Amino acid sequence: MNKISVPKVSLPKIDWSKWNFRKFNWMTVLAVLPYLYVLLIIPLFFRKKSAYLDYHLKQGSALFVVYTLFIFSFLVPLLPWFMAVFILFCLGVGITNAITSREKPLPLIGKMIG
Repeated sequence: MNKISVPKVSLPKIDWSKWNFRKFNWMTVLAVLPYLYVLLIIPLFFRKKSAYLDYHLKQGSALFVVYTLFIFSFLVPLLPWFMAVFILFCLGVGITNAITSREKPLPLIGKMIG
């Protein structure tokens, strides 16, 4: 019988020094929740505790409006595809900003919320 040789795959090593796990606490988790549609309600109870959380709550509420518009976008051909890609992009940017403790606005919609 012929033996099948499997090529070795080497994965790149992750540089964990870029991640600051000391800043990752319950406030970070609460800052991620506004970007996840209905979970926007949970951080509302903790809004007054942190300006950081308040900022991400405002950004998440702007994304919530876009989610709502997405539901009505199915009336126009091709618009749902563009909106879905935009929502996924904003979702990635927002969650990344919340985890890395940055207060950068979401593309196109983040500067509309003051």
